Amino acid sequence: MNKLKKAFCILLTLILIFTFQPIAFAGEANTELKFDKNGEFTILHLTDWHCAYPLPAVHKQLVLEAIAAAKPDFVVLGGDLSEAAPEDQPAAIKEICEILVDAKLPFVITFGNHDYMHDYTIDEMFAFYKEYGGEYFIGTDEKPELFGCGTCSLPVYSNDGSRVAYNIYCFDSGDRTIEDGENKGYDSVHADQIEWYKEKAEELKNENGGQYVPAVVFQHIIVQEIYDKLFPATDKTDGNGVMKYEGKQFQMKPFPNLSNIKKGYTFEHPCPGYHNYGQLDAMSKNGDVRAIFCGHDHYNSFEVEINGVDIVNTPSIKPHILLRKINWGPRVITLHEDGGYESMVLMACMLAENEDSQLVDVGAVSRTELFIVKVWKGLVDNSLKFWEKVTDKLYDF
Repeated sequence: MNKLKKAFCILLTLILIFTFQPIAFAGEANTELKFDKNGEFTILHLTDWHCAYPLPAVHKQLVLEAIAAAKPDFVVLGGDLSEAAPEDQPAAIKEICEILVDAKLPFVITFGNHDYMHDYTIDEMFAFYKEYGGEYFIGTDEKPELFGCGTCSLPVYSNDGSRVAYNIYCFDSGDRTIEDGENKGYDSVHADQIEWYKEKAEELKNENGGQYVPAVVFQHIIVQEIYDKLFPATDKTDGNGVMKYEGKQFQMKPFPNLSNIKKGYTFEHPCPGYHNYGQLDAMSKNGDVRAIFCGHDHYNSFEVEINGVDIVNTPSIKPHILLRKINWGPRVITLHEDGGYESMVLMACMLAENEDSQLVDVGAVSRTELFIVKVWKGLVDNSLKFWEKVTDKLYDF
């Protein structure tokens, strides 16, 4: 009888454990970043919202349809999000965070220059995202003494969880460079952040059998070397069309050198930081970083390879003027466990053509605009090869 009672107690205990265990963990978010069984990991890059409060229907609808289409594992908010009044800023950030929390998506933010323009410090802004994102906000200010706030490293584990197969670096690229009371231009990823990256890359390398771990980088402001690829250097120090960057001058031609663009569009001059602290040099030397994804320049969606690193611009999700609606939408990035990656812009005008899309219903785009943009996109795509040859020849002189 005692043996029977003992067996019954053990059985009852096991039943209770397996019955109530799911309940105990039902509310916990799974925020570990990990490749799926196909060796893929999908990131949605949503940048430059520049939205009012309450959140406009167009922004929310575009984000919801982008999430449905991309089915991301992770979201990067690329900065310059809310432009709400100071008293509404916390509520505006809460609105943004709720979209991702409701979708049960882990996310981070890389601050933009406009995020510095509120009546809050950047640390206070970060605290709002942390509060309202709850367990789904997985960004950290990994080393608080570094420039800015929110610079961090996020490992993406292999499907079997045995190793870090990819790494995601997030940088705060700041606001503007003010020297001697003069506004020199935009800011950059600073020297102390770059040293931190080099230490982190070596740490991951040592844990990976002496091989650098493949990585991607997210930041708001693009690297300065983009001008070396797109515009000619000049000896002029002033005059119309001359941009100055820490001792370098570039002649701003009407068109960049399109032959150096791998894919995508450029509808405005990029706006890099004034100082170059050596970020691209460090990452190119290591050979671990596959791409640096930036926002900031709303109408650009180009990919340019510089010294083995792809420099990729993600356009704004704020609606553009008609002919720039080609570039309106977030970017989807698919990392591959073997170290590769691919990306594309989820163009809002293409999403709006889906049968269940509500972008037209919320007034984001009209059927007429969809038709015009589709025709315009076809004309641009068919003429790109011609303009690549023209600008390549033009820059030979």
